[in-house]
Amino acid sequence: MKIVHIESGLGNQMLSYCELLALKKANPGEECYVETIVYDIPECNDVICQWNGYELERIFHVQAPNIRERLSEEQWQQVMADIRRSQFWQKNWNYPVYFTEAFRRAGLPLENRRGDFEAPGEPLKTTLGEPWYRKTEAFRYLNYLRRKYLKKTAATLPDHRDELFMKTEADVFTGQKLLFKYVNSGIEEIADDIRSAFRFPDIDDEKNRQAMDDIRSCQAVAIHARRGDMTGYNYDCYAGGYFLRAVGFIRQQVKDPVFYIFCDPDSVAWARSHGNILGLDFRKDDVSFVDWNSGQDSWRDMQLMAACRHQIVTRSSFGWWGAWLNDNPDKITCSPDPDMNTTHHF
Repeated sequence: MKIVHIESGLGNQMLSYCELLALKKANPGEECYVETIVYDIPECNDVICQWNGYELERIFHVQAPNIRERLSEEQWQQVMADIRRSQFWQKNWNYPVYFTEAFRRAGLPLENRRGDFEAPGEPLKTTLGEPWYRKTEAFRYLNYLRRKYLKKTAATLPDHRDELFMKTEADVFTGQKLLFKYVNSGIEEIADDIRSAFRFPDIDDEKNRQAMDDIRSCQAVAIHARRGDMTGYNYDCYAGGYFLRAVGFIRQQVKDPVFYIFCDPDSVAWARSHGNILGLDFRKDDVSFVDWNSGQDSWRDMQLMAACRHQIVTRSSFGWWGAWLNDNPDKITCSPDPDMNTTHHF
């Protein structure tokens, strides 16, 4: 038996589902399940945003077997009670330890292959309650310099295939590693299954239909300016000239590009007033803002991004999927890190 943990927003859910596909490929005939407990505990959303809840079934009609179906109602209530009692969300989000303990008490002796987030040296996993210094400009700038240095000195990139396509006879608890957006993940081995699973529903509203028609009629370039809760994580993208370099490269390679800007709703005003940081001149460039999809319809942005001929993304799984799902054989996809699975890095 293999159980894959799923949490967070749509992009991360899709990456974790890929882990389920990889485990099934590596262990044919094994029972493989997902686990979506976090979405049923409201306190979790107060610590790490769970966005619109579990969406794979609602959007893509993905019927992933859920471990809840394997247990009786009494067993499930015991699991949930044990997990809630642990208050793992206040213990550096240490779900692997407390979830596996709860499943063992319910009769599922699983090996924890995800780790112990309370172990010495583990980084802070939660987004709320972050130390004040991590939010300062000085800390973010030093982190930017660290990333820049690592980019220059990294001689090799890690190979994630054995970890993701884990072949084992043991009953294990894993998931949420989010490694399939990186190079050396082996994603090409399950690419057909992924594309079969993640088929967007037809567009049924006039605004998105018109946007899709416009995107398909030009050399559309999606820019995903992910800020919000990931502003600090993507700080160097804005402070280090990443967008300037990526947009400059697009201009060299693409004739008459039309830029479509996608970002979280709270960042639209920022994007409209910071064209210089995004490498754009709103007086001269052909630029459109896609700013109407929100809440339960946020996923439409990914669909529109994937329809663009080229993409510029930050360290966001949502934006990365917009680039990966682009089926243009001549696509240019730009990211800030050499280990992200895109065609170019800046």
